[in-house]
Amino acid sequence: MKIQFIIVGWHFEKFPETVQALYQLQEQVKEVDVFWIMHKTPPDFIKSNFEYKEFDNVGLERGAYQRAINHLNPSDDTILFLMHDDLAIKSFEFVNRCIELLNNGSKFIGNGVNYPAQLNPTEIVWKSKSFKELVKPDYQYLFDKTKVVKTIRGSFMCTLTKYLKEVGGYELIDDNPDDFNHIGGFGNLQQSLFGYKIHTYYGPQSISYLSNTYQDSEYIYEYARGKE
Repeated sequence: MKIQFIIVGWHFEKFPETVQALYQLQEQVKEVDVFWIMHKTPPDFIKSNFEYKEFDNVGLERGAYQRAINHLNPSDDTILFLMHDDLAIKSFEFVNRCIELLNNGSKFIGNGVNYPAQLNPTEIVWKSKSFKELVKPDYQYLFDKTKVVKTIRGSFMCTLTKYLKEVGGYELIDDNPDDFNHIGGFGNLQQSLFGYKIHTYYGPQSISYLSNTYQDSEYIYEYARGKE
């Protein structure tokens, strides 16, 4: 069993406990690799102790995750943990809990429950394009009608590589959020596209959460852009 953590780095030194915890996990569990992706030079500790790569800042965290996956090319049965670096990790037992949920039929797992999204595929949302027109052509057929769908915050998600591949990966808007609106709206647009796609392809039962509390579980607290 291979477990691949992909960490989007930005805050770094602001959350030293998270960096140290990930280092210790990688050192102590042979099945675990931790890869950092960022668009600015990381501190020396990350350079010396992790595999990492700098990419352009395109598509926010989902763009970073997708570029890291393309770069690493993990096997279909690799368990992926896609995470921000501004997380408070309370217990790494979330790894075992996520594996348990995957074994019981879940395909995409978030930390705290997230707000659902109502999405009308024909609504014009970005530069004269509808939701549906922003989706890769091979997957536009999934965007057939207005639905309320589950979503997963970009700060934490667990899945298998094969599940992400089957839906063609993330739906990305390769542009600068400043050209759209504030960063939250830009990120939520991509969040809704991905939620709709996996909700429709796999069914709502495919999405699970580690808790029913927004941003929080017994394992992880998700900060929002480095703030509570």
